[in-house]
Amino acid sequence: MATANIILNGEKLKEFPLRSGKGQGCLLSPLLFHIALKVLATGIREVNEIKGIYFGKKEVKLSLFADGMILYLENPKDSNRKLLELISELGKVTGYKINTQKLTAFLYTNNRRSEREIKEAILFTSTSKRIKYPGVNLPKETKDLYSENYKTLMKEIKDDTNRRKTYHDLGLEESVLSK
Repeated sequence: MATANIILNGEKLKEFPLRSGKGQGCLLSPLLFHIALKVLATGIREVNEIKGIYFGKKEVKLSLFADGMILYLENPKDSNRKLLELISELGKVTGYKINTQKLTAFLYTNNRRSEREIKEAILFTSTSKRIKYPGVNLPKETKDLYSENYKTLMKEIKDDTNRRKTYHDLGLEESVLSK
C-alpha cells in the first residue's frame, strides 16, 4: 500500500496510508481521469431527461476538451436534477468527486425573469456575460469575440515582446531564458 507524508513547518509528520487515488506524477492519472470523464459524457448523452440544443437536426449536449466539459442545455432547470444525479453516481463508481462549486452555468437568455428562475434552480455559479473555455472568452454575443480575445492577446504578446527586448538590451536574456 502506498503511503504519504506531510511536512509542516519543516518537520516531517508521521507517514499515513493512501487509500484511494494515484500519486502525483503517476502516468495512469490522466488516463483514469479521461476514462471517468468519458463515462460521464456518455451518460449525459444517453439520458433523455437532459435536453441539449439543436444545430439543424442534430442534438448537441456537450463538448469535451482536455480536462474540461461544456454542456449545452436547452432547459437547465429541468436537466439540473438529473445531471447532479449522474455526477453523484460517477463519484460513487469511480471515486472521483466533482466540485459543484467550480461548475459555471453560462445563461444564454435575454429574459431576466427566466434567468433569475434558472439561477435559483441550479446549485452552481452562473454568468450571463461570458465564460472562459478553454482559455478563450466566449461572450454572449459573437460580435464581441474579437474584442474579448484578440485585443487582450495582442496586448499580452506586445508586453512579453517588450519585456524580452528589455532583457536583451540589459544583457540578461541568457540568464532569464535559461531559468
